[in-house]
Amino acid sequence: MFLKHDCIMDRDENKLGLKNNIEIVRREIKNRVSERLLRYIKGQCTPIEKMIIETELAGSTEMREDLHHLRLSLAISEDIANMEMVDVEAGYRCTQKIIKRNRITHFKMQLVRYAAMLVLPLLISSFILGYLHWQKPIEEIQYAEVKTPSGTVIRYELPDRSIVWLNSGSRLRYPINSTDDKREVELDGEAYFEVEANPESPFYVHTASGLSVYVYGTHFNVNAYSDEASIETILEEGSVNVQVPIRHAEVKLKPGEQLSYDKTTHQLSKTKVDVDERVAWKDGKLVFRNAALPDVLKRLSRHFNVDVELQNETGKEFHYWATFKDESLVQILDYLSQTTELSWEQLKSVKQQDNTFTKKKIKVTIKNR
Repeated sequence: MFLKHDCIMDRDENKLGLKNNIEIVRREIKNRVSERLLRYIKGQCTPIEKMIIETELAGSTEMREDLHHLRLSLAISEDIANMEMVDVEAGYRCTQKIIKRNRITHFKMQLVRYAAMLVLPLLISSFILGYLHWQKPIEEIQYAEVKTPSGTVIRYELPDRSIVWLNSGSRLRYPINSTDDKREVELDGEAYFEVEANPESPFYVHTASGLSVYVYGTHFNVNAYSDEASIETILEEGSVNVQVPIRHAEVKLKPGEQLSYDKTTHQLSKTKVDVDERVAWKDGKLVFRNAALPDVLKRLSRHFNVDVELQNETGKEFHYWATFKDESLVQILDYLSQTTELSWEQLKSVKQQDNTFTKKKIKVTIKNR
């Protein structure tokens, strides 16, 4: 009885030992597989090992699950390692320093803002007072004006020592306290200029129509009566530049040239003229060189301050060559009547509502023979 029992016990113990050995072998195999998978994940396998493992993974679901769990375990262990590397206390101290520094910066900014609010009115007041103290007062430009009575010619010297002759019924205006580099005058009428040369300061003659003439030093004549249809510029010597704003043009003249500008059509025409004839008025002379009768009468009208009306019944053109200096209007008209079938009469002045009289009027008639 006891022998049999002992045999049974020995057999059970052998079975148990065998199971244990199998379990040990299985764990060793699994550990080896895990080691191989771990080397595979870390990229430590040889090409042949990698190929064998990938073949085994393709045929084993359990092995693929082991690979997945192994990767999760590695990721968790890496996160834990990273967390263990963090110095919490040092991070806390660093955060406290940043918070303290931000508070100090915010306090300084608030302090600067309040200081600016207090100081800004003072700065503005100081700036205004300083500006008013140091800024030079802007002077209002003052002008001088020279007028020529009808029937007379005057000579006038400008502040820059330029000389100007003003013809009958002309007006010249110029600034007397201007600080500009250029010299400027405004003309209504006719004037002859002898401009003092100054390359640094151009001399401008402006007219009411917008036409301007500028030079740096020369002799020239400008005829710009407001009641006449055209403006004429004649150059005696040097050079002049005529600006026509409406046409956006600038024309240069040579000595002996005249530029005429029609104020209605804005047309320009440049011609050669006898300068002595056209500027002799400044010397008290009336010079006519092959001048048409209408032009002669127009210049007589301006020179003697009378209205002259021409009635030419023949339709012919008459031209005159003559020079007058001290002759009266009556003497000149008598001279003209000797050369043609010309007659003239002086009409009486008419009293107007303001108790003034109209300008003296002369009627000139040329009749058919």
